[in-house]
Amino acid sequence: MGRRRRRRRKIIVRRKTLPKVFTCPNCDSKTVNINVRKSEGKVVVICGSCGLQAEYEYNPIFHPVDYYNKFVDDFYEGKLPTPSKQVESRTISLEELSSEGEEEISEAEE
Repeated sequence: MGRRRRRRRKIIVRRKTLPKVFTCPNCDSKTVNINVRKSEGKVVVICGSCGLQAEYEYNPIFHPVDYYNKFVDDFYEGKLPTPSKQVESRTISLEELSSEGEEEISEAEE
């Protein structure tokens, strides 16, 4: 008499992929994107949150991770200017404010 046949387990090989979005060294948010423009011969690295950006020449040997590392190195060396968010401020009189509110209410009623 023979033994029962054992089932073979499938071996799942999980390959690690390189990230597409990176962490900003200035504001610590995961919003840094790398735009590779082969036709123009340049790469733009930009943070969507704080606006910090850098531009590099395209090199076919480099991957987006390499440009990100170069971006971080340049930031800590002080080669990149830190962006300052400018808030536009204006003075509004109470009359202007009340007239704008009345217009919105009349539009909502219609």
